[in-house]
Amino acid sequence: MLEQRQGERNSRWVDPFLGNSQSQLPHAEGVAATWWRAKPPVGNTHPGAVCPFGMVSACAYSGAYVTGYGRYGVSLTGDPPPVVFERHEALGIAHFQQSGTGRIRVYYNYLLTTPLTGKGLEGLGQRCALSDERAWPGYYSARFEEKNVFCEVTCTQRSAVHRYEFPENVRGKVAIDLSAGGLLVDDMRSYPQEGRVGLEGPSSAEGMVVMEGIPIYFRIEVGGAARGGLWEDGAELSGETSKVLPAGHSAEKAPPFGVWFEAGSAGEPLEVRIGFSLRSGQRCREALAVVDSDPLEEIARKAAEHWDVVLGKVEVGGGTEELREMFYSAFYHSALKPADFRNENPFSSQDGPFFFDLATLWDQYKTQLPLLMTLWPEWGESFVEFLGEVATREGVFPVSYLMDNAPERFNKQATGLCHIILADAQMRGVKADWDWILRLLWGTSLSKKVATGRFAEFARNRIVQPLSHTLDLAGAHFGIAQMAKRLGYQGIYDHSLPLLRCWSNAMDENTGLLREDSDYYEGENWNYSFRILHDMVGRIKLAGGEKSFVNLLDRFFGFQEPLHGETVHRFEGLNNEPDMEAPYLYHYAGRPDRAAEVVRGVIRYQFSTGPGGLPGNDDSGGLSSWLVWSMMGLFPVAGMPVILIGSPVFPCVKLKLYGGDFVVQAKGAHEDNIYVQRAWLNGRALERSYLRLSEFHGGSELVLEMGEKPSSWAKESRPPSFVS
Repeated sequence: MLEQRQGERNSRWVDPFLGNSQSQLPHAEGVAATWWRAKPPVGNTHPGAVCPFGMVSACAYSGAYVTGYGRYGVSLTGDPPPVVFERHEALGIAHFQQSGTGRIRVYYNYLLTTPLTGKGLEGLGQRCALSDERAWPGYYSARFEEKNVFCEVTCTQRSAVHRYEFPENVRGKVAIDLSAGGLLVDDMRSYPQEGRVGLEGPSSAEGMVVMEGIPIYFRIEVGGAARGGLWEDGAELSGETSKVLPAGHSAEKAPPFGVWFEAGSAGEPLEVRIGFSLRSGQRCREALAVVDSDPLEEIARKAAEHWDVVLGKVEVGGGTEELREMFYSAFYHSALKPADFRNENPFSSQDGPFFFDLATLWDQYKTQLPLLMTLWPEWGESFVEFLGEVATREGVFPVSYLMDNAPERFNKQATGLCHIILADAQMRGVKADWDWILRLLWGTSLSKKVATGRFAEFARNRIVQPLSHTLDLAGAHFGIAQMAKRLGYQGIYDHSLPLLRCWSNAMDENTGLLREDSDYYEGENWNYSFRILHDMVGRIKLAGGEKSFVNLLDRFFGFQEPLHGETVHRFEGLNNEPDMEAPYLYHYAGRPDRAAEVVRGVIRYQFSTGPGGLPGNDDSGGLSSWLVWSMMGLFPVAGMPVILIGSPVFPCVKLKLYGGDFVVQAKGAHEDNIYVQRAWLNGRALERSYLRLSEFHGGSELVLEMGEKPSSWAKESRPPSFVS
C-alpha cells in the first residue's frame, strides 16, 4: 500500500475528486446571482487512475451516470442530479471512462474486476460501500467495506495494475467480467457482440471482446494467483480453459462470463495486470512488457512523474493554495482527453496517430484544443494527421469521435468545427501536410460534388437551421479562406469568401440577436448570440453600434434589467459551453474592464475546490480549459490569430513554449485588483487588450499593472475584425 502521495511538483496540487459530485459553490452575489443553468450542476468527472491523454483509465465502478463512478442517475436539465444509489458504493474496478461528459451514447467501463472473499464466486455482483478513498494523478485506492478488501490501482498508457489486499484469514479471489460495459441506469448498458478468452495457466488469460463495434484485446496476468478458471452466469466452469462468444449471437441475452483467479494462501495479496489493445493480443503483451516486473509503487511513481512533466508546462507564482488547487486541477482535467490511441486504430492496419473521446468538439474547440496545441505543437501535428485520416476513411470530418463504430457523430450540436480547428492549428504553426488537409476540407464539404449536408445547403441558401449552425459555417468558411489564401488556392478562396459573410442572415436586425425562429442546443438565442466572430465590426454595427452592443451584453450578464417587454435569457455562467467566450466580447467594444468583472465573477462564484467544485459537466476538459486560460489572464480566439488579455489571478505565470517562456507578470494581483491599469509587452507600453498570435511566443514578457478600479487602458483600441 502506498503510504505517501506521489508527485513532487505541480501534480501535488491536483484533486482528482474535483467535480465528482453535485456543485457546492460559493453563494453567488451581484450579477452572478442572475445567471442560469442549462445543464446539471455536477462536473461528471471521476477520480480514477490515468496517465496524460491515457488510452487506459481505471476507477471504482457503481454503474452510475455518466462515468460509472458515484451515485447519480441520468440528468439532462439544470436541476440537481437524481441520486439512484443511496450510499457511495462500487462493484469493483472497471476500465476506460469518459471524463465530464453528458449523455453521449457509449460509456465504456470494460473488464470489471471484483475482489471476492467468500466460497466459490460468492460476492460476485455484490455492491460494497467505498471508504478510505485516495487519489492523485495516476493513482486511485479505496476499501470495499463489506469484504474488508483494500484496493489500489495505477496505469500506464496502455495497461492497468491493480493490487487487492485481503483479510489475513481469507484466501482471496478476483473475478473479471468480460461482458461488462456501459452503465446500470436507464438501459445504458453495453453488451459484447463477439468474444473469446483462453486461460494460459493458473495466473494468466488472453482474449478479446467486441464492444460497440470495437475489438478490445486484453492480456491478464495475476501475481500471487495459484489457481484460475472461467465462469459464466455467476458459476465456475469446471475443467474448461477457453470460451468463444460467436458473432451474431443475441448480445443482451447472453449470460455474463469471465475469468477468476485465486491466491495461493490466506491473506496473500493479488496483483492484477491488464494490457489492452484495439489491434491484437501481441500488443497487449507489449503493453505489459513496458512495466515488466516493476512493483505497483514504481509504476504509480512514474505516472505521477509523467503528470509533473505535463503540468510543468505552466508554472504559476503566488496566489493562494486554493487558487493553485483550482488551477492545476483544471489543467489536469484539460489533459485527460482526447485519449491517445496511437498505433491502435481499429479501423485500419496502418500505424499512426489516432484518438478517441472527442466528446465533443463542440465543447473542446474554443479553449481546450488551442491550449493543447499551444503547449504541445507536436501533439497538434498528431491530432491534425488523425483528423485527416478520419476524413479520408469516413468521407467527413467529425464533430465527435467515440470508441464505437456508430455513424452518428452529434451533428445536431454544430457543423464545420474541424474547419475552424484546423485553421487554428495552422495559424499556431502546427506542422502538417496542409495542402492535403485543404484538399480534404474541400472534397468533403465544399466541393460541388458534395450535394447533401449542411455545407451544401449553406452554399445554396446562405443560411441553415438550426441558426447557430449558420454561424458555425460562416466561421468554417473564414478558416478555409484564410488557409486557401496562405497556400495559394485561389479557387477555394473565391468560393468561401462570399459565404463567410453570411453569418448576418441568422440575425435579427431589430434585436441585434440571433433570430428566435430556431432551436438552440442546450441554450437560447441569447446564449448563442455572443460568439466572437471574424467580422466583429459588422456584428457590432448590426446591434446598433458599440453603445447598443454593450447594453445588450449588460442585459445578458445582469448589469442592466431587461427592456420593457423583453425576455432575456441570461449567461449560463460556465455551467455549459455555448456562451463561454461571451465575457470577452466586451473587448471588441472597448470595455476590457467589464470583461474582467464577468470573468472574475465566474472564477469567484462558479468554481471552487473539492468534489463539488465545478459548475457543470466538464465535457472532456472543455470547461476546465476555460478556467486555465482565464486564470492566466489570457483567452484564445479559435480560428483567429488573436489572444485577448484578461484579468490574471496570479502575480506570475510562465508558459513553457518553444523558444522559451512566455511570462505574464501581474503587478499588484489580488482578488480585489481585477482591472488592468497599464500594460507592457517586452518593455514597450501596450495600449491594446490583445496580443497578435505572432507576439505570443517563448522569450516574451507581458507585464500588467493591476488595480481595484477601472482605468482608461485599451479603451481606444479594438481587437482586429478580419472582414469589415
